[in-house]
Amino acid sequence: MHRRTFINQCFPTVRADLFRVAVALLFLIEASNVNAQISGNATIVSDYRYRGVSLSQGRSEAQVDVGYDSPNGWYTGMLASGVRLNYADTEQFVAYAGYAGKFLSGLNWEVGASDDRFDKAPGYDYVEEFVGLTSDHFNARIYFSPSYLDQETRSIYAELNAAYSLQEHFQLLAHVGLLHPFAATDGSSSELASRYDGRIGIDAKVADWNAQLAWVALQKKSTPYPYYDDRNPHAVVLSISYSF
Repeated sequence: MHRRTFINQCFPTVRADLFRVAVALLFLIEASNVNAQISGNATIVSDYRYRGVSLSQGRSEAQVDVGYDSPNGWYTGMLASGVRLNYADTEQFVAYAGYAGKFLSGLNWEVGASDDRFDKAPGYDYVEEFVGLTSDHFNARIYFSPSYLDQETRSIYAELNAAYSLQEHFQLLAHVGLLHPFAATDGSSSELASRYDGRIGIDAKVADWNAQLAWVALQKKSTPYPYYDDRNPHAVVLSISYSF
C-alpha cells in the first residue's frame, strides 16, 4: 500500500533533497540485504489516469513501483511510469518518503512528502507534502503543493479511497478526489479551477498477480492546468500487475 497524504502549509518543503534521499535510501536498503522489508510491483495500464486526467493520451504505459517499510514506521520508495504529454513522450519519476504510526483505536496515521519529476519536461516538476488516515477498508488523504505542476499556484488535493471484499480473490474499489487551488504564490487569487474526479472498479488477485478494471470520471470543466483538456473526461481502464 502506498502512502501519500495531507499536511499544512507550515510543513517544510523538501523538493530537491527528497528525490536524492529516497534514491539513496533504496540503494542503502538493497546494499544492507533487508529484502524482507522491500516490496514492489510491475504494471501495465491501458490508460495512465492521474487524478482523473490521462497522462498517456489514452494509450497504454508500463510502470514500476518499489518501496521499503522499516519496522519502526519509516518508509520510502519510488514510482516510475511512462507518460505522453502534448509535446513529449517521456518518463515520470515519483520519489516519496514518510512516517506511519497507529492510534490507540487501531486507526493508522501518516505524514510525509513526495517529489514528482518529468524527465523531458522539467517545467512540470512539483513537490507535495501530505498526511492521512488509514484503516482496513478506507484511507483518507490530503496533499499540499506550493506550486502544483509548476503553475505557481498553491493547491490541495483531497481524496477518499475505499475497498470492500466480495469474495476471497475479489474486491470492489471506489475513489473520489478534489483538486482545489487556493492562492497564487505571490498571494493573489488563483486563476485555476477546482476539479472533482472519481473511480469505481473491481480488483482480482491470484497469487502474485492483480487485475483491475475501473471506470474513471473527471469533472468536465475548462481549466488552464497542463493537459487538463476535456477530450476524454471518462474512460474504462484495465491494469495488470505482478507483485515482487
